[in-house]
Amino acid sequence: MENLSALESEWYILNEMLGDLKSRKIRVPIIVFENLRYTRFIITHYKGSTEGEAHTHKDYLVDLEVTLNNVKAALFARAQELGEDYVALWKKKIDEAPLSPPPQRKKTFVKGVPRDSGSDFVRIRFDRVIPESELMRVAKKYKVGIELEEERVAVVSGARENVKKAIQEIAKKYF
Repeated sequence: MENLSALESEWYILNEMLGDLKSRKIRVPIIVFENLRYTRFIITHYKGSTEGEAHTHKDYLVDLEVTLNNVKAALFARAQELGEDYVALWKKKIDEAPLSPPPQRKKTFVKGVPRDSGSDFVRIRFDRVIPESELMRVAKKYKVGIELEEERVAVVSGARENVKKAIQEIAKKYF
């Protein structure tokens, strides 16, 4: 699991590099975004599992390392457009990444959602405007709260299993 900490630190640096490249209008292949999401999922899974569970999924840890290396190669290939100094700066950050702990993630605050272990929430962004009455019907059916944050953004909250079922119904109908 010590290796996981180094990989997580590297993930944060690569994610930061991706953001910097995007802010400089450098086009990055979509697969890089997908791979970063996937590797974040694996890291989160490993951090939440016991030592015995993690041991049974060593191939995921290998996959994590390989995928992060692919992300790194793709990002550095795109970074070449900004010059050798830019590439050297990010190589230095990655080389130093395992030496420092990963930054603490900010907690997401959603107004009106209780913070207990039995409840969960999901933020959904729709492609189009969904009738509020339809969302309220789903909320009543599954005993969850659905609050519109914006015109096309809703937060579904409640018991984990109920939230999961509500999301599945919404996904079938609107995605």
